[in-house]
Amino acid sequence: MTGFGSEEAMFVSQQPNTSIDLRGLVLSGILIGALGVLDDLVITQALAVFELHLANPSLSFARLYRQSMRIGQDHVAATINTLVLAYTGAALPLLLRVSQGGERLGTFVNREFVTEEIVRTLVGSLGLIAAVPLTTGLACLLVIHHQRLGRFRPLLGPVSLGDGHGHHHHHH
Repeated sequence: MTGFGSEEAMFVSQQPNTSIDLRGLVLSGILIGALGVLDDLVITQALAVFELHLANPSLSFARLYRQSMRIGQDHVAATINTLVLAYTGAALPLLLRVSQGGERLGTFVNREFVTEEIVRTLVGSLGLIAAVPLTTGLACLLVIHHQRLGRFRPLLGPVSLGDGHGHHHHHH
């Protein structure tokens, strides 16, 4: 990918006294886009672990991890579907133009701006898939061993860990 997949990138590259690496710009865009989705997924996953622990504090690490992962896997699948549908929705006029123009799918997919979006979706999806087991494991460790955290305990945030000192967020 050269980075010339979008009109905006071409405008940036034509600015006088500019030496922006367009490949780096594409990669940065992919990472920033993935981070937004990752943030949502990781926070929700950690919260799922905390809530399962609150509901049943006697769950072992292994059971808590397994139950949390079932939630996480469904969330990842739903999130990836959301990304694919959002990209498809945004690209609908383009897809219509291509289908009317009689261009073969193989030729279309190899165009840079299409490849860029496919790579963006795949990279984002792989990040999401990798983040869930990591987040789940860390959250399980924290919640099960929270009494060992000492002065770092307040860093777990507003979720009560069954000790009566926390407070809950209420969504209206």
